[in-house]
Amino acid sequence: MKKGWGIVGALLLMLLSGAAWLATHRTAPQPQAAEQSTAPAAYPGDMWERAARVTGFRLCCGGEPPAGLNWQDGMQEPEMGDSSARKGGRMRRCNVGPYPANFLAFGSPQPQFFHYNLFTAIEVPLVRRHPVTGNAIPGTASQWSVDGRTVRFRMDAAATYSNGRPVRAADYALGALLRAEAGCADALAAAVEEVRVEGDECLAVTLRAHTLQPVLTAAALLHAAEPGFYAEFGSDYRKRYAHRIPPGTGGYTVGRTERGRMIELVRVRDWWAKDRKYYRYSCNADTVEHHFPTDEAQAWELLLKGRLDMLQTRNLTAWHQRAETAPSPLQRHIFRAEYPLPPYGIAFNTRTLPCPHLRRGLMHAMDMDRAVQVIFRGAGERLDTFASGYGELSPAGTPCLRFDAQAARAAFARAGYTAQGEDGILQREDGSRLSIRLTYTPHDKISTLVNILVQSAAACGAEIVPDAVPWQTAQRKGEEHRHQLLFWAAMPGEPFPDYRRFFGAEAGGPDAPFGVNDAALNAAMDACEQARTRDELIRAIAAADTRIAELCIWLPGWKENVVRLICHPHVRFPNCDTCRFSTPTPYEVEDAHLYWIDTTSTP
Repeated sequence: MKKGWGIVGALLLMLLSGAAWLATHRTAPQPQAAEQSTAPAAYPGDMWERAARVTGFRLCCGGEPPAGLNWQDGMQEPEMGDSSARKGGRMRRCNVGPYPANFLAFGSPQPQFFHYNLFTAIEVPLVRRHPVTGNAIPGTASQWSVDGRTVRFRMDAAATYSNGRPVRAADYALGALLRAEAGCADALAAAVEEVRVEGDECLAVTLRAHTLQPVLTAAALLHAAEPGFYAEFGSDYRKRYAHRIPPGTGGYTVGRTERGRMIELVRVRDWWAKDRKYYRYSCNADTVEHHFPTDEAQAWELLLKGRLDMLQTRNLTAWHQRAETAPSPLQRHIFRAEYPLPPYGIAFNTRTLPCPHLRRGLMHAMDMDRAVQVIFRGAGERLDTFASGYGELSPAGTPCLRFDAQAARAAFARAGYTAQGEDGILQREDGSRLSIRLTYTPHDKISTLVNILVQSAAACGAEIVPDAVPWQTAQRKGEEHRHQLLFWAAMPGEPFPDYRRFFGAEAGGPDAPFGVNDAALNAAMDACEQARTRDELIRAIAAADTRIAELCIWLPGWKENVVRLICHPHVRFPNCDTCRFSTPTPYEVEDAHLYWIDTTSTP
């Protein structure tokens, strides 16, 4: 309760809200315990009949892998993690943002960022990208081969779900089927021509185009579905499965939950990969508690009170104000990620802003350079390309429009805004004002950004109207293309930039707020997907990136590849540069699960 409230008022509030508190903060009913039997569950009797009705790609079974294939196992890559790591202990971390409305592994009507954290923690994919070399390493597939555009995965016989049942090749076909039936297979259909189960242990994936890393490309598109868990899948999937926890293949599964407050991940004690080369030093804590404070200020308070063990932030202001003055027992770490990172910036909706001159004028009118300098206190990095963090694949020399009041007014004039009203805002001859809405979710950093952009645009004769809405509302507006400007970012594709997902004519959902269909950009994206050499890919990426800049559909913001983390001394990290950012995701240091808890010093 807020400080300053009277004791009487506080007691009254507690009495009046007691029932509501019990309803919303009690421990949520837990999923039923896994069946004792670990025998493989039966597939739906009509599975392949339903598969034959899938459109967009072929889903089938039959045949055996051809002889003479060159099978790879990826075991030559360097070890990950730290041999000093020890199992045990509890990690308490936070997720600033809303508690998940559901636990759907796909097809969520209200997707939230925590879904990303959750399902990367409880899933081992077919293969993974080694965080240092970028090459494929084994996951649930122990071997793989490439034959033209077809990638084959041979399943690891030891791979199991958290309920003890085996992971089979047909589980990935079932996963593709369920996603197709739920309307969530667009990305799969765009990249894959056929998914075929061959024999008992082989999955063959035929891509639509040659890629330089077909193994990683194919593996990233497919997810296993344990048939016993999805035995009741149907048209009411989203309702029926909203609060069920799917069995995972990773080192953690969901345990205790407190609705609105906390989700606990529990280490799978008999995890099939616990002694494997690339996994044995990960997933060390016995439990990982994800807490959901209302904002970052509350998260800092919980950390200082010892109710959180670790706090990661990219908020430089908060770091200077809080971390650098925190009590000495707390330890500070600064990590740098050289990985594809979310491209923070402003998305322009071409359906509501069809005039290219208007979009160009707005690009010049919004002073993003100044905003980045203010927000990050001079330590921020401005983006100048959509594809940052891909090493030599990242474009160099992409034209980036900077703040230029004269250029902005010239572009506005070409868009018909030639007169200036008494308030300084430009108008057309019919009296319509140059007024544009910018949709965003309020946050200290983002609110500061919007204020600066509003001020700089006003100096150029453009009115930027702040449209502050909850995160879910902003996302929905972007999906439905009801915005004009949208503060936006999305997790980028790997191992190469995935322009099609964001800018393809058929792109949809929260990743595609641009509403663009441009012939030159389409051709560049085709060239990216069809590149046969690294040089061809570099040229195609540069062409796509340049065309995005020319269309004035995305105002580059910043990249957050410096991660600051503060923790209590019992939290330990690997003492090597090659394993700080590792699987399953490099974006969040915690999600690599390479830390461990020194139980001898835990308070």
